[in-house]
Amino acid sequence: MNYKTILMVGLVLSLFSIIPAFAQEEETPVAEETLDIAGASKFLSAALAFSAAAIGAGLAVGKAGSAGLAASAEKLELKTTAIIITALGEAIAIYGIVVAILILGN
Repeated sequence: MNYKTILMVGLVLSLFSIIPAFAQEEETPVAEETLDIAGASKFLSAALAFSAAAIGAGLAVGKAGSAGLAASAEKLELKTTAIIITALGEAIAIYGIVVAILILGN
């Protein structure tokens, strides 16, 4: 599979993950129900920020992990450096969840 297909599947799955959040809200009478575009866009932007960060972290860890494993097979001294670089790639997902929490907190 190419990266465009993986990206599209990830975006579609992230959209399906926020639909139950709207479905579980309390019922309000039809007369008082208004569509809050700002509230809906908050959830959508938080989901998009975290899903993009998770996809980026997965790609980074995959590339850095395989390169680090190959480098540590040749020179054992590079093992610690490879682990640190892989951890920096994983930090992208943590930054993504922090951004999503900040978006939802406003």
